[in-house]
Amino acid sequence: MNRFFLLFLLPFILFGCIASQDEIQTLKIKVINLETTLNKQSQKSEELEKKLDELNKKIISLENKLSKDLMVEMKTQVLSELDEIKKEQAQLSSQIEEIKFSQEASEKNFKTQLENLATQTQALELKIKELEKKLEIAPKELPKETPPPSNATLTSLDNATKTSAIKLEEKPKEKPEEKREEKPEEKPLNEAQLYEKAYSYYQKGDLKNAKKFFEEYIKNFPKGKWIGQAYFWIGEIYFKEKNYEEAILNYQKLIELPGWHPLKPSAMLKQAQAFKALGDIEAYKILLKKLINQYPQSKEAEVAKKLLK
Repeated sequence: MNRFFLLFLLPFILFGCIASQDEIQTLKIKVINLETTLNKQSQKSEELEKKLDELNKKIISLENKLSKDLMVEMKTQVLSELDEIKKEQAQLSSQIEEIKFSQEASEKNFKTQLENLATQTQALELKIKELEKKLEIAPKELPKETPPPSNATLTSLDNATKTSAIKLEEKPKEKPEEKREEKPEEKPLNEAQLYEKAYSYYQKGDLKNAKKFFEEYIKNFPKGKWIGQAYFWIGEIYFKEKNYEEAILNYQKLIELPGWHPLKPSAMLKQAQAFKALGDIEAYKILLKKLINQYPQSKEAEVAKKLLK
């Protein structure tokens, strides 16, 4: 009976063992599948992390670019504000110059009137002196009509007449010289003569006298034919003297003149070079671009394009 029972149980035991081995294999397969999925997910996570790093780098670069662009915009705004301030300053200085010119004109008229009065008084004084001398000589000639004098009186009269004659010969020679020294009448130069004189000094290299006469031209003829040229050449003188700030201001006075002027592109180019000499590269580039936009057909615009490259 026991043997029969064991034989009956064997198939059930064997079937249970077989079933447990299949489950183990399926579990192993599931574990392998899980490992592969985990590996794939880890790879995807690494790829995502790389992408995030790239995005962060792009964001940082964009932020840097934005900050640079903002700085450039701020500089351009500041430069434009400076240009406006300089324009206002130039307008105020021109108004001050006009007021000074009117004051100087009135003072010059007053001085000329005083000089005329002084010369008239000097001429009257000379005439009075001449009349006094004639009156002094006349009594000495009267004794000729009296009876004949003695030898001593004759000799004394001869000596007196000789000395008076010598004085008369000497004095008229001195009078015209005195008049020439007292009346150095120099006619004021007209507009063309004054400008030509200043420009001739500039061509000779005498910058001091050239600047002096150009400034005199600006004072005397603030709305003259060559006022723009005068501002330009004064700017050139300051540029040669390496006084770049004064050069910029004088070039600006020419640029701000109403209407077209042949030297405006040259003034703008030299103004840009002066800013470069001062170390302001941003203003240098802005002025070159402005020159190209305002005067695209000029030779200075071609030079500006080469400089920007």
